[in-house]
Amino acid sequence: MEKESIFMQMHRGKRPFEGSFNQGLQRLFYLADNTNSIKLVRAFPEFFGNEVPEFGIFIEEKTER
Repeated sequence: MEKESIFMQMHRGKRPFEGSFNQGLQRLFYLADNTNSIKLVRAFPEFFGNEVPEFGIFIEEKTER
Protein backbone atom coordinates (compact mmCIF):
# COMPACT_ATOMS: atom_id res chain seq x y z
CA MET A 1 0.00 0.00 0.00
CA GLU A 2 1.39 3.36 -1.03
CA LYS A 3 1.56 6.11 1.57
CA GLU A 4 -0.74 9.03 0.80
CA SER A 5 0.74 12.52 1.09
CA ILE A 6 -0.60 15.08 3.53
CA PHE A 7 -1.83 17.11 0.54
CA MET A 8 -3.85 14.20 -0.89
CA GLN A 9 -5.25 13.36 2.54
CA MET A 10 -6.43 16.96 2.83
CA HIS A 11 -7.71 16.94 -0.77
CA ARG A 12 -9.79 13.84 -0.02
CA GLY A 13 -11.12 15.29 3.25
CA LYS A 14 -9.24 12.88 5.51
CA ARG A 15 -7.39 15.69 7.35
CA PRO A 16 -9.91 18.51 7.80
CA PHE A 17 -8.23 20.28 10.72
CA GLU A 18 -4.72 20.99 9.43
CA GLY A 19 -2.83 24.09 10.49
CA SER A 20 -2.86 27.37 8.60
CA PHE A 21 0.49 26.75 6.89
CA ASN A 22 -0.68 23.46 5.34
CA GLN A 23 -4.01 25.01 4.42
CA GLY A 24 -2.14 27.85 2.73
CA LEU A 25 0.03 25.42 0.75
CA GLN A 26 -3.06 23.59 -0.40
CA ARG A 27 -4.74 26.84 -1.51
CA LEU A 28 -1.59 27.98 -3.31
CA PHE A 29 -1.42 24.68 -5.17
CA TYR A 30 -5.02 25.00 -6.36
CA LEU A 31 -4.42 28.58 -7.54
CA ALA A 32 -1.03 28.00 -9.18
CA ASP A 33 -0.42 27.33 -12.84
CA ASN A 34 1.33 24.07 -13.75
CA THR A 35 4.84 25.56 -13.59
CA ASN A 36 4.31 26.98 -10.11
CA SER A 37 2.54 23.81 -8.93
CA ILE A 38 5.66 21.84 -9.83
CA LYS A 39 7.79 24.35 -7.90
CA LEU A 40 5.58 23.90 -4.83
CA VAL A 41 5.82 20.11 -5.01
CA ARG A 42 9.62 20.31 -5.32
CA ALA A 43 9.89 22.81 -2.46
CA PHE A 44 7.66 20.89 -0.02
CA PRO A 45 8.08 17.13 -0.61
CA GLU A 46 7.15 16.41 3.01
CA PHE A 47 3.69 17.86 2.25
CA PHE A 48 3.11 16.83 -1.38
CA GLY A 49 5.29 13.73 -1.68
CA ASN A 50 7.35 13.30 -4.85
CA GLU A 51 4.39 13.47 -7.21
CA VAL A 52 0.77 14.46 -7.47
CA PRO A 53 -0.43 12.17 -10.26
CA GLU A 54 -4.06 13.19 -9.81
CA PHE A 55 -2.98 16.61 -11.08
CA GLY A 56 -0.49 15.34 -13.67
CA ILE A 57 2.65 16.25 -11.69
CA PHE A 58 5.56 13.82 -11.60
CA ILE A 59 8.92 14.95 -10.22
CA GLU A 60 11.96 13.06 -11.49
CA GLU A 61 14.31 12.17 -8.71
CA LYS A 62 17.88 13.34 -9.29
CA THR A 63 20.51 10.66 -9.50
CA GLU A 64 24.13 11.30 -8.64
CA ARG A 65 26.87 10.39 -11.09
